Amino acid sequence: MLISLVFLVAGIALVLWGAERFTDGAVRTATRFGLSTFYVGAAVSGFEPENLVTGGAAAIGNLPQIALGTVVGAAVFMLTAGLGVALMLVPMEVRIPRAGGVAMIVSLLLFMMFVWPDGDVSRIEGVLLLLVAAGLMVWLYRASPVFKRQREEGEAKESSGVKPIVLLALGTGVMIAGAELVVHGVRGLLTTVMLSETFLGMAVVGMGESLEETARMVTPARRGHPELAWGNVVGTIVVLLTFNLGVIALLRPVAADPFVLRFHVPYLALCTLIVAIVLLIGRKVGRRTGAVLVVLYVVYLAVNLANMWG
Repeated sequence: MLISLVFLVAGIALVLWGAERFTDGAVRTATRFGLSTFYVGAAVSGFEPENLVTGGAAAIGNLPQIALGTVVGAAVFMLTAGLGVALMLVPMEVRIPRAGGVAMIVSLLLFMMFVWPDGDVSRIEGVLLLLVAAGLMVWLYRASPVFKRQREEGEAKESSGVKPIVLLALGTGVMIAGAELVVHGVRGLLTTVMLSETFLGMAVVGMGESLEETARMVTPARRGHPELAWGNVVGTIVVLLTFNLGVIALLRPVAADPFVLRFHVPYLALCTLIVAIVLLIGRKVGRRTGAVLVVLYVVYLAVNLANMWG
């Protein structure tokens, strides 16, 4: 059990470290095109390579609830604990296009349509989800012309070199290695302790894969770029519920556990709608909202534990 736990922790650490290198390289490359800070957050920070790689490895390894956990569990953690802690530390103004909140709702509706009826996501549905993901990201780009980011000469020169590409390659390689360790660790834990695959996938792996989200939101907000933090929120939900799930289904069709359909999916829908509505109507989101979101995660974790032990 100890070895399996070491594999799991080491794997998550490698995946997160690799994701930081990947994101750093991607952001430096993106700045040369003068993209908006909101769109950079949505397309680059919102892209979750660590979740995608871990979810894909879990799907190939025939661990469907772990694969779904990198989508559902990670999204719930980011929308509640991750965003909640960030808001409690740094209240943020909402300076993004209304299309951001709408894109979150559209992603949720498509996700529910494919997952909710029977819990199965086929390869054909995976292709459709990928097409939706591409369409939504193009729409978000076109909806954010007001937030065009001015390119600095130094950034443009740095991003034109080989360093960003090296960071992308290094990050991807480390993430793949880390994902394999995560899958091995999860398999070992499933055979040695009384932890269900659903709990590990939705609570443990989902949380582990999204821990860096809080830092990705707090840092830009403190530096006066809340639109970058909100772009991370919007992009993460769009990417997780459409692109990542689509790739996972293409690699291997997945079937959700009955408890995932009864609790996890509806809870994800509730949290997504709350945050989307806040983005659509709010001007400044503060500590009170952050505290509510943190409480929502505590409830989520408590229900998971009760189900596992019950």
